[in-house]
Amino acid sequence: MTLIPHAIPLINDPQVGHALAARWRRARMLLLLSTGVLPVAIGLVCVVLAWINSAGQRIMPWWSAIPALAAAACAWALVSWLRRNGLSDPHSWLPATTLMTGAQVVLGVLPGSGIALRLSPGAAIAVKALCAAGVLGAGSAGWLARLAKRSLLAVPVVELGATAFPLVLASDGARVVIGTDRIDWREAGVAFARIQRVTARDDALVLHTASGAWTVPVHDAVEARDLLLRRIAWWREQTDAAAQQERERYHQLLCELNAINGRASTGPVSVTVDANGVTTGITLDAAARDHDPEVLSALLMACIGKARADARKRVQDLVLDHAA
Repeated sequence: MTLIPHAIPLINDPQVGHALAARWRRARMLLLLSTGVLPVAIGLVCVVLAWINSAGQRIMPWWSAIPALAAAACAWALVSWLRRNGLSDPHSWLPATTLMTGAQVVLGVLPGSGIALRLSPGAAIAVKALCAAGVLGAGSAGWLARLAKRSLLAVPVVELGATAFPLVLASDGARVVIGTDRIDWREAGVAFARIQRVTARDDALVLHTASGAWTVPVHDAVEARDLLLRRIAWWREQTDAAAQQERERYHQLLCELNAINGRASTGPVSVTVDANGVTTGITLDAAARDHDPEVLSALLMACIGKARADARKRVQDLVLDHAA
C-alpha cells in the first residue's frame, strides 16, 4: 500500500498533473519523511529504550513498554489521518506533524529515557543519545512538513486552481483563502455558487453576485483572478460530475426496483407481486381442486400478503444498500 500516491489527489486533467508534477514529487518526498519515516524512527527509538530497560533482567517490567506503545500509537494516528483526509489540506501538515511527533516525545521518548536511566544507569550515554535523536527527529519532522507545504503552494500558479488544495493569498495584512467551494477573506466570504463574474481592478478582485459586488484586496489582482476562475471552473466540474453520478445511481436504483419481485406460497397457491405490491402472477397446483372456494380464496389473500411483505423487505434492503 502506497502511503502517499504518486499522482496529486482529485485531479482529472492530465495537463494540470503534468504542470504540477515536479512540485508534487518534492512535496511528496518531504511529506513521506516528515509523516512516515521520522515518526517511525522516533517509535524505534522508544523501542530501543524499552529494550535497554530489559537488559540484564529476566523479565522486562511491563510498564517500561508503555512509552514505546504510546509513540507507536501517535505514529499510527498521524499516518491514518494523512491517508484519510490529510493529503487534501497542505496547511494542516505542519500542525498535525508537530502535534503527533511532539506527543511522541512527551509520551514516549522522555518517559522512556527516564525509565532507562533509572533501570540501566550504566547505559546513560546511549540513553541520552537516543533521547536527543528522538527530540531532533520531532523537530526535523515539523521542519520538513513546513517545507513540503511551501514547495507545493508557496508560489501560486493557475494550475493549482484545478486541485482540492486550499489556497491562501496573503499581502499587506490581507489574507484571502480560496477553498473548494467558496472564497473567504477577513471581512466576509462568498460561495462559488453566488459568483456570476470576477474582474480585476488595481490591487483588488471584484466579485459580482446577484446581490451586489464584493471587493477583495489582493497583491496581484490579475493572477488572483485567473486562479479563482480556474478554481470555480474546477468546482463546477466536480459539482456536475457529482450530480451526474447521483443521477446514474438513481437510475440504477429505479432499474433494480423495477426488477424486484415478491414471492410466497401457501398450500396449493403461489403468488408473485412487483415492487409496488401489484399481483403479477398466481399459480394453483393440482391440489387446489380439492379445496373449498372460500378456503382457497383465504389462502390466496394470505399468500398475497406474504408476497407483498417479501417485496417490501426486498425494497427496503435495496434502498438501504444504496444509501450506505
